[in-house]
Amino acid sequence: MDNNSYNDTKNRKNPAGIIMIAAAVVIFLVAVGGIIPFIMAKNLVGDAIRKDTTQYNVPITAVITENRVRESDGGPGNSIADTITCKVYTPVYEYEYRGKTYSVAGSVASSEKKYEVGDKVNVLISDANPGKMYDPEYNPTKVIDDFGHKISGTFILILVVPIIMLAVLTAFVIIIILRASKKNKANNDEENDHDPNDDYRG
Repeated sequence: MDNNSYNDTKNRKNPAGIIMIAAAVVIFLVAVGGIIPFIMAKNLVGDAIRKDTTQYNVPITAVITENRVRESDGGPGNSIADTITCKVYTPVYEYEYRGKTYSVAGSVASSEKKYEVGDKVNVLISDANPGKMYDPEYNPTKVIDDFGHKISGTFILILVVPIIMLAVLTAFVIIIILRASKKNKANNDEENDHDPNDDYRG
């Protein structure tokens, strides 16, 4: 094979390499550009609501005495969303400490009841201020973290599916290009092996 044929074959291989590099760059940008900002935003929100719980140093069992109901709406406005009203529930914890009974409302209100009346819950209270209570399983930080885990799974799924599709499409295109290149190479080899003097030999 002469130099021209070698260069032609080399040039025909370049599109597959270019497509592979371009796909890798796109996948990298999508992954890094999507994941890093999401993680940073998640950490910022978590740090903003995270509170110091070292003051809650006494474990105690509380009983849920009620779920306070409050109607929540979107506020004044003309949109449909502003007119939607929903109920939110705040659990009320009751516990006894040093002969005194305390009734403390939870720090989280949600559209679904976390506890039912009569449920016993392990909480932490402050020895210096027994009227202050912390529920390790139901507090703003815990709720945000749980929500973040759910969102993370959905976000990763949304991010991974296009990447997989792009990778499959790239592999499909590369296979087609390589097959076409191989076929062209075979045709060129046949042409190079053909001796034109054979046509004039008797």
